[in-house]
Amino acid sequence: MKNIIKCVVLIPLVMVLINSCTPKDPPPNEKMQNEIIESLQGKWTATEVRKDQTVISDFSNFSLTISDKSYTTDNGSPVWPSSGTYDFESAETEDEFVRQDGRLFTASVNNSSLKITIVYQEETARGEYGTYEFVLSQ
Repeated sequence: MKNIIKCVVLIPLVMVLINSCTPKDPPPNEKMQNEIIESLQGKWTATEVRKDQTVISDFSNFSLTISDKSYTTDNGSPVWPSSGTYDFESAETEDEFVRQDGRLFTASVNNSSLKITIVYQEETARGEYGTYEFVLSQ
């Protein structure tokens, strides 16, 4: 009888220990987000920029270089700072990001094209307030 009680206690304990020692895959959302971050990596150059759905030439020399969750830009002012960081807006999103300055943007990669949409909400003498859509290629 004592042996049966020992087995009843030891078997679940061994099962818990084995289960806690096996490596776990990242949660599906984390795995998907890692793949998205990987697809954003590299140097991107603007092929077209629209402000409120109108093509503009203000960012004709704009480039964005993404490395992990940080970025640098050329000729992105005032909409893009010269450098910064970004992350997913929440754990469930696939294309919504937030920069270190709190600005939200969406980004999607299709083949070798990156499309970023950002709402710039500061009114300046130059009138930059609006929704910007950056189409970039590598």
